[in-house]
Amino acid sequence: MMKQLTCEMCGGTDLIKDGGVFTCQTCGCKYSVEEAKKMMIEGTVDVQGTVKVDNSEFVEKYLANARRAKEKEDWEETEKYYNLVEQNDPDNIEAIFYSAYAKAKVSLTDQDIHKRGATFKVLRNCVSVVDDHYKIERRDENKKVITDMASDLAKMICGSFVYTEWKNKYGMVLRTNEIETVNMFGGLLDEFRETINNIQQKDDQPYMHIVAAGLYQRAKATGRWKEGIFDGWIVAESKKLKKSVEAYWEEHASEKKDLESEKTKLQSQISELNKQIENLQEHKAVQDIEEKISYYNEKLAGLSLFKRKELKETQTVINDLKEKLEGAEKDLENAARPYKASIQQKQQRVDAIDKTLKIGI
Repeated sequence: MMKQLTCEMCGGTDLIKDGGVFTCQTCGCKYSVEEAKKMMIEGTVDVQGTVKVDNSEFVEKYLANARRAKEKEDWEETEKYYNLVEQNDPDNIEAIFYSAYAKAKVSLTDQDIHKRGATFKVLRNCVSVVDDHYKIERRDENKKVITDMASDLAKMICGSFVYTEWKNKYGMVLRTNEIETVNMFGGLLDEFRETINNIQQKDDQPYMHIVAAGLYQRAKATGRWKEGIFDGWIVAESKKLKKSVEAYWEEHASEKKDLESEKTKLQSQISELNKQIENLQEHKAVQDIEEKISYYNEKLAGLSLFKRKELKETQTVINDLKEKLEGAEKDLENAARPYKASIQQKQQRVDAIDKTLKIGI
């Protein structure tokens, strides 16, 4: 008797032969005919030692599908594919969070408050274990995930949701269960705060304080909670950010010195470019016309109303000069364009350096 053909990746038994290969209809894993025959050999196979399966290809494929579904706000598909990611990569905090987040998003369109409560409990539990699965060696990958987590939690708690209203016979709303969902949001915020604090103790990075404070600011702005409830959280993150940045630059002193040196050099170059603009013939032409206009304006202001002829002549001179000024300014704009483009590029880099020095990398 042959064993049932079972997918080694997800355990699914729905495998269909297509184009010379067997494809799992659950996870998409493909097997050659030879591989399928080996899987169906009767009896058990004794494997000595540890077998390491490289399933990174599956993880990347499922992640791509999950992110695409999330982008389209197809929450059922999002949950499905993130579950598959988590099966193949248990420490993937993106999958841990979003498999539950997607289900919670679906519940916000359902009036069943008990069902919503159950899904939010799962989401809270998932948020609570994110710090346990945070790996320092995946720091760069997790930076984006944690930033997105905070952003998507903010969207959830700031967004709308379905709730039940009880009305009297005149259509007047007597009560609602809106507060129950608001309390669920509050529970999520509590859990996120505890988790992010635990991650900070493990691998404190400046961006963590920024995204956390941003989430608390947005929660405060909703007006759904008592005034001042988030102020302490925001202040605490601001203080921790300052310490975190100081600690970061203590460890990266040479990098900080290089950035400061680059900034000084760029500012000097910007100053030199501005001087070059001031020395352009077109700039001097504009200045000359502006001085003449100023002179004739003062002359006009000092003339008596009875000196009509002189008033008219002076005003005509001013009008002619203003026309010349428009042309001169266009000439200057054209001549200064390459200088200003270079200034803008250098200033953008200066701004980027300032931001990096302020919040670390």
